[in-house]
Parts: sequence; structure tokens; C-alpha cells
Amino acid sequence: MASARYGLAVMVLALALGLAGEARAGGGSFGNDEDSGDQDGGPAFFGFVKDKDGDAVDDAKITVTVKNLNSSMILRSDSQGHYFVRGFDKSVDPADVDVACSKEGFREARHVRKPPIDPGSPVEVDCFLDKQ
Repeated sequence: MASARYGLAVMVLALALGLAGEARAGGGSFGNDEDSGDQDGGPAFFGFVKDKDGDAVDDAKITVTVKNLNSSMILRSDSQGHYFVRGFDKSVDPADVDVACSKEGFREARHVRKPPIDPGSPVEVDCFLDKQ
């Protein structure tokens, strides 16, 4: 029950950050800013970068790659370890989007991609880093 409430709280946070646009740290987009209000776009991606103890890792490098387009972008996690990428064009299959995280002094232990609640809803990918 607590994990369901946590998941809902994270989803609400992600949606709120998505509506706020790119002014926040940890956000990024492949598309034009003019397209940011496009309701026909694909799902947004968001997540947290954490260490093995579950503590946030700030200023981690997040690399988001669309495999079939051979395109990628790099953004940084904010002070709470959060990142957010606005939705891609609806022609991009979310399964073709890969997220990887890194930070100097750490190595990526794993990342967890959670299934979206509904088709088109934001996709959560959390990264876990171990100190080297």
C-alpha cells in the first residue's frame, strides 16, 4: 500500500514538473520548444538517480538515446537526483528509448524501467549507482 502511494506521489510530481516546462534543473527535450504543448506527443520519461543506500545523487549525467534514430541527449539530475524529459514525437516507440546514468566516482549498478500505468503515461526509469 505504501509503495502504491509513493508511486502515485512520484507520478503527480512528474506531471507537475512536465507542466512547468524546462525552467527546472534536470529537464530536457529532443523537440522544439514550440512543440512542448503538443497533446499528441509520446510519453515523457522521468526518474531518480540514487546510490545503493537510496540517497539522491545530484548532478549525475543522464544519457537518453533513441536507438532507431541514432540520437541522444545528455542532461543532469537536480539536487534531489531527479530528471525529466518531455515527451518525444508520437512516432518514437518508448521501447526504443534507452536511459543510462553516470557520475565521476560512481558506476551504474542497474537501472529499473517501470511499466507505465496507461499507454501514453510517463515512463519512469530509475538509476542506481555504486561508489567506486
